[in-house]
Amino acid sequence: MSDAICRFCGEDYPKRRMELGYLSCLDCGEKSAEKEKAFKAKCTAPAFNKGAYTYISSTEQVKGIFKCGDYK
Repeated sequence: MSDAICRFCGEDYPKRRMELGYLSCLDCGEKSAEKEKAFKAKCTAPAFNKGAYTYISSTEQVKGIFKCGDYK
């Protein structure tokens, strides 16, 4: 068996790709990456005044947005 089987669509993909740690073919991998990209785009916010948008990954980060000094 020279190819690996994609866990999403069941198609063959190169064994070298599997050896690199990928579990899907390029088409399914691209679809998965687009979904992740769209999700993460919704999870960005400016972390401080006049700051660049930052990826927010937890509720603790959300609670700390725009807090500064001893102000609570």
